[in-house]
Amino acid sequence: MICSSVSLFDFYCEFLYVSNASCDTHHATDNPMAKETQERSTSMKKKTVLIVEDSPGFSELMKFVVEDEGFHGVVFPLEENFLQWVDREKPSAIIMDLALNRLSGFDLIRELKDHARHKSIPVVVITGRDLDVKDITELKMHGIPYLRKGRVDMHEIHQTIRNTVSKSEQ
Repeated sequence: MICSSVSLFDFYCEFLYVSNASCDTHHATDNPMAKETQERSTSMKKKTVLIVEDSPGFSELMKFVVEDEGFHGVVFPLEENFLQWVDREKPSAIIMDLALNRLSGFDLIRELKDHARHKSIPVVVITGRDLDVKDITELKMHGIPYLRKGRVDMHEIHQTIRNTVSKSEQ
């Protein structure tokens, strides 16, 4: 069961251990809150959350969290065209890292927000990068919350993803 006192790093290590062990016993329905979320999601079409992250392990962790919340998680392959993927997947929200291999998360956010059809898609930034005042101001101008990897607990990540997806319904 995921609890708010578990650090992101501890959960990440546990997630990797369970994933590498191919253990079927650790399943989202072991968590009563996750079971309720799963039951809610079966009664409605699952919303898609696009995950833009260059770390395979962290991508899978975010996909797990997104699916634990009852949404459909899709990991964006960084070698593909971002806007074409957004057109195809029609995400309700996007989880974005800022420091990507050969790409800038800020550039992808600008590309998204400059496009009339996609500018209303809510984004949440989860990054390990230290942000300066200019970066924070840019995110705030777009109404984008950000979380710092290693300094946030799993409860906060779940809550932020839930809130970000609910913005797409408004």
